[in-house]
Parts: sequence; C-alpha cells; structure tokens
Amino acid sequence: MKTTPTLMAALLALVPALHAEQPKSTTPPELPAPVASFGAAATAEGHVFIYGGHAGVRHKYHRDDVNGNLHHWKAGEPKWISLGAGEPAQGASLLALEDKVIRVGGMAARNAKDEKQDLWSSETASIYHLSTGKWTELPKLAKRRSSHDSTVIGNTLYVIGGWALTGGGTRSAEPEWHNTYLTLDLAKPDAQWQTHEQPFERRALAVQPVGHLIYAIGGMSSGDEPVPHVDILDTTTGKWTKGPALPADKLGGFGFAAVAHEGRLFASGVVGELLELRGEAWVSVVKLAHPRFFHRLLPGGKTKLIAIGGENRQGEKAPPEVIELPAAGESKMPVEEKKTVKILESSPAPTWPTNVPSEESDWPGYQGPRGNSTTSEVGWSTKWPADGPAVAWKASLGAGLGSFAVVDSKVYAAGNDGKDHENLVCLDLKTGKQLWQHQVKVVTKAHEMPIVPNGPASTPTVIKDRAWFITREGDVLCLNATDGSTLWSKNMIKDLGGKRPVYGWSSSPFIHNGRLYLDIGGQGKSSTCLNAITGEVIWQTGDGEAGYSTPQVIRRNRQEVVVLFKGEALELRSAANGDLLARHETTTRDFCNCATPIVVGEKIFISHTGNMGARTLDWNGDEILTERWSDKGVGLLFHSGLPWQENVLVFNDQLRGANDLRLIDLSSGETRWQSKDIARGTGILCDDGHTILLANTGEVILAKVKADGLEILSQFQGIKPKAWCQPALSRSHLLVKNNEGEVICYKL
Repeated sequence: MKTTPTLMAALLALVPALHAEQPKSTTPPELPAPVASFGAAATAEGHVFIYGGHAGVRHKYHRDDVNGNLHHWKAGEPKWISLGAGEPAQGASLLALEDKVIRVGGMAARNAKDEKQDLWSSETASIYHLSTGKWTELPKLAKRRSSHDSTVIGNTLYVIGGWALTGGGTRSAEPEWHNTYLTLDLAKPDAQWQTHEQPFERRALAVQPVGHLIYAIGGMSSGDEPVPHVDILDTTTGKWTKGPALPADKLGGFGFAAVAHEGRLFASGVVGELLELRGEAWVSVVKLAHPRFFHRLLPGGKTKLIAIGGENRQGEKAPPEVIELPAAGESKMPVEEKKTVKILESSPAPTWPTNVPSEESDWPGYQGPRGNSTTSEVGWSTKWPADGPAVAWKASLGAGLGSFAVVDSKVYAAGNDGKDHENLVCLDLKTGKQLWQHQVKVVTKAHEMPIVPNGPASTPTVIKDRAWFITREGDVLCLNATDGSTLWSKNMIKDLGGKRPVYGWSSSPFIHNGRLYLDIGGQGKSSTCLNAITGEVIWQTGDGEAGYSTPQVIRRNRQEVVVLFKGEALELRSAANGDLLARHETTTRDFCNCATPIVVGEKIFISHTGNMGARTLDWNGDEILTERWSDKGVGLLFHSGLPWQENVLVFNDQLRGANDLRLIDLSSGETRWQSKDIARGTGILCDDGHTILLANTGEVILAKVKADGLEILSQFQGIKPKAWCQPALSRSHLLVKNNEGEVICYKL
C-alpha cells in the first residue's frame, strides 16, 4: 500500500495523541461503511481501529462488497480517520499493540456481482505501523485462514479456529476446517509460525485472554451447527480444558463477540444480552439497545464497553453503542422482560410461534423452555431454611406422572380422579386457585402396575392462548388456555391410525413453527405431523412401535430435523415432509425408549434400561449415525438427564435398588464423578450451575454442579413418595408433584 504525503501528515499528527490523556468515553460515530464480519481493536488510551468487513447482503459475496480499509477513531472525536487500504478481507482478526496494528487472515471474493461466488481465505498477515503509515508483511500463514480470531499474550501472537476456503462458495467447495492453532513470536524478527493441535474445529468464534489463559468462545462446528462450547488454552503448558458453556438458548455462540476488560470476561450475540463469565456460569448482565452478531466488543474506558458493527437477525446493520457495565456481581437486566417470538413460515402454512416461552421465566411444557430441563432463570434465593423454602400453596390433582407447564403465571397440569376421568386444570401460580378444569373420559385402570401409576403421563404444552395435551389413551386435545374450552381434538387410534403403546401414551406435545409432532405407532403412520392450529394432518409416515419420549426439532445443514426416540429406534426425519434421514435401531422390553435424547452439537445421547444402556451417537447430517461410545451399565428411565457443559448429569436407573447419580462426559462416555448420596429421581439445571433435584423418595435437594462433584447446599423432605414427576421452576416458584398427584408450590 502506498502512503501519500497527506496521509503521512495525518499519521504523524496521530502519534502524540496516542499517549495523551483519554477524554471522556463517548459513543463512536456511525461506521464509514455499515459492515459485519470485520476486524476491530482498541487501546487503553481510547483509540479504536476497524479493518475490512462485508457490506453486502448476508451470504452473498462479490469483490465490491468486501473491503480492506483501515480506519481510526479516538474517543471524543467526531469522525473516523481513514488510514488507507490493505488487502480486502472479511472475517479477519485485528489487534492493536502500542504503535502498531496487526491484521491476520480474512476472506475475500474474487467474483464480480453477477458471477458465481469465488471465495478465498487469505494466507497473509501484516503489521500497520502508525508512526510511518506503512504495512510490513509477517510470514505467510501455514494454511489459508478466515473466520478465526486472534490474541496476544506477552510477545506471542495466537491465531485460533477458522477454516480455509479455496475457491467456490462456502457450500459449493468443501472448506478445510482448521484443527490447529498458530503462534508467532513477535519479539523475533526472523520468527516463523508454529503449528499446534487444538481439540475442536470451529469458525465464527471469539478469542480472548484472561491472564495466561485464552478462552475460545462459541462458534460454528464443522458439522455446520452453532455450538455453545468454550475451550480454554493454558499458554504456560499448552494444554486445553473445557470451560463453562454459553447458555444453550443463545444461538449456540455463533457470531459472538467477546472482550476481556478490567479483569472480567464478557460476550454477546444476536439475542442482545451481554453475558459475563462468573465462576462456572455465564450470566446475563446487560440488555443491549441493538442486538447484533458478527460484531465486535471493545474496551470503552472505565466500566464501559463498546459494541460496534454487526447486524441483527433481519440483516439490518447495527449502530455503535456504549455499554455501561454493572458492578462486579450485579446485573442491569430488566426484571421479567417480555420476549418477542417470531412467527416463522411453514408449508403447509399454519402460523404459530415455536415452543419458546413468551417470557424468560416461563416453563411452557415438558422439560421447560429448552426441552432439556435447563433454564436461564437465576437470581432466586439459594439460602434455604432447614425445612425448605416457604410453601406458597398445595393442591391435589389425581394420579399421574405428567409434569407442569407454566405460562403468564398460570400453571397447567393433569391427573386422573379414579372415576374414569383425566382432568387438565389451570391454577394461579401464586395462590394455587383453580381457574378452570377440562375433563376427558379415560378408563382409570386401562393399565395399572405399581411402577406405572394410572393417569396421564404426558405434560401439557402451552403457547400464548392455546394448550395442547395428550391423554394416556391417545386423545390429542387443543384447548383455549384462557377458559379450557375445546378448539379441536383427535384420537391417535380412531382418527390417526396409531397403535397404543404397552403402557399407553406418555409423550408430550411438541410444537414447532405451527406444527405438532407426534409418535403414535402403527403401520405407515407411526410418525405424524399435524397443523397445531387446526389439527389437520400434514404428513404421516413410517412403521413401528411408539416410544415414550418426547419429539424435538434440531437443525443440520440448514435443514430442520425432527428427533424421535421411538419404541424400536432413534429416527431422524425431515420436519418438512417426514422423510427418513437416519435411523439407529435399539429396543428393550415393552419398547421402553423413554428418555428424551440430549443433542449437543453433532452428538446425540440416548439411553434405556435394556441391553443397550447408554451411548452417544455422532451425526453430521448424512445417512449414518456413528456410535462414539456405549455403556451397558448406565440406563435412563424416568428422567432424560441434564446437559452441563460437555457432560450429562444422570440418575442411573439401570441399578435397581441402588443410588447412582453420575456426571458423564458426552464425548468419551467417561464417568467424571459418581455419588450414592441421593436417591434416583428427576431434576432441573439452571445456567448458573445450581440444580434442583427431586428424589423419588420425595426429598428436594439444592446443589451446585461442579467438574469434580456435587456440592449439596440444602436437602429436605419435600413431598410424600413416590415422586417420579419432573419438577418445574418459573418466576421463583418451584413446583413438585408426586405420583398420586399431590402438588406443593415453594416460593423461592
């Protein structure tokens, strides 16, 4: 790059300013061009630099929309100053060190606007010297790299993550995902890049240093799946360890930005919440004015950050903003802030939001807001009296194994009255007052065993003003959630052609994008999809016995996939039309595949109490499910387990008559720790690491999950045994229920 006399004069004028006292931090002006996926860096003296980026429409690239411009802004100044142009690049990393700015890698398009995409990752890295206004080249990278991130500790430059594009588009040419990271000694003029192994393949991640540790946060896996993983590199030993994962509902960490500032580590993504790593959990501390991803977070002065660039879900570029940080340990998040649920299109075209809570603290159906018994609800009191928290109210609903849905401070649950009726009731969360009851005729003793009580085993699903419910004998109901009146109903045998499972239906309604997915069993119609609003059939397909777990929907390779743990196999089907994508056969006595699978990235954890036990399967979207590990000594029956970081916390039902709570590594199957202190049961896991467990003996346990064990904080006799029903947590109220239908609501 050539340096003009005018540019040189601007740079010479800039040098003394780098050492001047920082003015009061103000919001940066609008970027010279609205961009995403760009490089940015800041100094402690209040200087901000941005480099390159993509100014066009998301996923559409041509050479005119990717630039290599370097700009500078000083806190308090009215505009950005151009420092000239270097190599065009998006997804480059940028670092500011004393009197120099370092750019590493990036991606550029070689095609014109109307030509087929021809995308190439860069093989270069360079230093811009502020004192001279000139670029000097660093050694070429060992391999081309973009969509990575970089940092410096001491004199060593670290480049972590990313991929290599070598022509074509991001989908038309197979990229090479990097499983190595690079280091370069900046103190040695003749130093060369050194290559080291990294235990992951991820791009669009954020990398930040804290002391001698480097945190690699979130990103997109080589399976094309957003992941919440956090990996930590100890630069003194070169060893990697797992860190606390991002909250599971934060788009997995894809396109996240992060910054280490004043000894604290922060990150943010498209949902618009600033997260802080506190101990072993990420905690939401500030609501951003402008949600964004593929942006940058930068230091903005004492107790301030700057969010710059990026775009929202709709592709709109976001303006810069200054974020006022709360004091350590505090939060500026609004209390019970309303969430907007986007209505998505489906074909045929029922329009209804996905099964996502309308508020942060709702518990809208089986296993809560995420369908895996985890919740972002934190901040409730963890200092419990010896006999437990205060009781808000008690109720008796009748026998059954179903759990609760809680939406807008209303509780929905069901039980059998012993007189051939299953009753779905709606109660006030704070008082327990019954608001309405809907009664369905169901034979009480259709199947009665000591281990399987009569009554409903399904949990209601509630979205806005509708409630869906499934009786033990297969009646599928859609009710008005305000008054309990019937909107439509179907019977799985008479109307849909299904086959009754041995113990009756226990799967809960799963709603996604206006569709209700059901596992009904039978021939040609075993897996069924209905319009959730009208009850009309959208598709039916497949043969075989129904299982007892609840369906869920995941994304793979830009396709929505319904996961069904049916009576004889794990099946992965297209959510759009029911086409079978992959199948893993496994069955046990009475087809008791009961635990809902846990999906983390490309890994799918399944378990039953038969000969299979437990195992993790890998699935990258093709027709093959590959077994990663299996353990016949572990089996799940009444609870599906709690995902914690890269592990799962399980009650082992394989050992009858024995207590066995253990933390299992999802990747290796290794038991990280095991406890015999708590009877088998069910539980809830909060994002701050607190777990509430309900033992089948009726004991309620409050504990903290840790990598080396379970720290029990409180334990008391909460309800009469037996209690196999999943507890629920909403608006600082804990709901527990036993098999006979006795309910206690604790106020936390």
